Amino acid sequence: MMLLKELLIDARWRIFLAVLCSALSAACSIGLIGYINRSLEQGLDDLSQALALFAGLLLLLFVSGTLAQWLLVQIGHRLVYQLRLRLVGKVLGTALERIERLGSPRIYNALTKDVTTVATAFKQLPISLYNGLLLVAGLAYMAWLSLPFFALTLAVIAFGVVLDVLLGRKVKSLMQQVRQQDDQLTEQFEATINGRCELALSRERRQLLYNQRLEPIAQASLQASVRADTLWAINLNWTSLLVFVLIGTLFFLGQGLGLLSQQVVVGYVLAIMFLRTPISMILDAVPAVIRGHVALQAIDDLALGETVHFTQPAKAAEPFRELRLSNVHYRYPGQGDEFAFHLGPIDLQVRRGELIFIVGGNGSGKSTLAKLLTGLYQPSEGTVALNGVTLDAANSEWHREHFAAIFADFYLFADVLGENGQLDGLEERVDHYLQRLGLAHKVQFVDGRLSTTALSQGQRKRLALLLLMMEGREVLLLDEWAADQDPVFRHVFYHELLPELQAAGKTIIAISHDDRYFDVADRIYRLDYGQLVDYDRSSESPFQRVI
Repeated sequence: MMLLKELLIDARWRIFLAVLCSALSAACSIGLIGYINRSLEQGLDDLSQALALFAGLLLLLFVSGTLAQWLLVQIGHRLVYQLRLRLVGKVLGTALERIERLGSPRIYNALTKDVTTVATAFKQLPISLYNGLLLVAGLAYMAWLSLPFFALTLAVIAFGVVLDVLLGRKVKSLMQQVRQQDDQLTEQFEATINGRCELALSRERRQLLYNQRLEPIAQASLQASVRADTLWAINLNWTSLLVFVLIGTLFFLGQGLGLLSQQVVVGYVLAIMFLRTPISMILDAVPAVIRGHVALQAIDDLALGETVHFTQPAKAAEPFRELRLSNVHYRYPGQGDEFAFHLGPIDLQVRRGELIFIVGGNGSGKSTLAKLLTGLYQPSEGTVALNGVTLDAANSEWHREHFAAIFADFYLFADVLGENGQLDGLEERVDHYLQRLGLAHKVQFVDGRLSTTALSQGQRKRLALLLLMMEGREVLLLDEWAADQDPVFRHVFYHELLPELQAAGKTIIAISHDDRYFDVADRIYRLDYGQLVDYDRSSESPFQRVI
């Protein structure tokens, strides 16, 4: 809820002005009822004066109500706008380790469904605030008419509120269940889309996913949603019943026992019937508000980092000289007795202009080492130092600014950026490398973007390499880049592109198993069970495990 508090504090003056306008509009509404009630009781002495007063109240009601609604709509939509930007900013400012532990389903739901749910709740803000003030003004008018009967009215309201709170807690609990089930459903949706090839080949797996994974979660979500909405429907009807009980009591006391004057009875009936609509609208808004509260709690539970700000220029990267890892360890958190992978100790020195290959089998720690080198992970022990500056949370962005990388699970952006984000003079260079990478017949550079990224995996990697070269970073990390290339282009990569990049002063760290091209590397290391050792080209195979 801290994020919401920050946004509300920023809008406090708009909220204050909107409350004042809403209060004035509510007072005008009740004033009109009171004026009509008095006119029915006492008649009209001066018709023209009465019409002028009535028209003045109507005009003031219209102006103040419209202004209040306009202010509240502005506040609501601005809060949603700021919430979206701040949430994305927090994701961008969160450490990669935290993002990976949360998993994409929770983050996708926060950025899409939770923000939409909060937006729906905020849309109720203008209606609820206006009707709430209208209800307060109506109660004040009823207290002015008869304090004893007003006390009875308060007792009925208190009874109804207690039931609302009890049912509201149960509804909120059910909605929290639905929200947790949304994350589980998103996991199954991802499996359906990302595993489409495997599912198409296996009827048994399709049946398992649909019948034993997806359907039970969807069924539980359905049942919880129906129970929540049913409970609130009962509450709405109970509230309507209490309103008519109050009216019946009013007539019984007034007309049956003669304890209330006709003016009080008529005034109360007018006020109660008028307030039925505000009460109904407030109650209708409650489920949306509860869902919004649950969504905000889900966002807070992500425990994201601080929002990134781009107003201050980043500390410029300096010319790369050396990267040194000293006694570096990295441990993944285990659960219970589960084995947690441990990388290290790692001692490694990378100097400017070197071309270094790293080999190792699956699960040996190559990707983890790549993220440690680039500053995406912080070591559990030991130090990672770039140009003598030890990596820590405070300077991790400066460290990362020296690197460009293509990871195994890379994302291909369509926007092309030059050095330091500049766009000038890119067209000629991009067109040159599209020709060089054999993609000019499929991709064009238009308005700073690639015309398409819907290509084969090998071609997508070539486009990723193009983006990497345009950015002009000094240290390049390539994770199995050539694995999806045909033999001809693989030869071009190792014998033409890498030597050109190295001649241009780039430092290259490549994870590779192409042993026929190991001769181009300055040094080769093997990762095995989290240990980094020198690789013997004469006697070892890149897939061999050290016993």
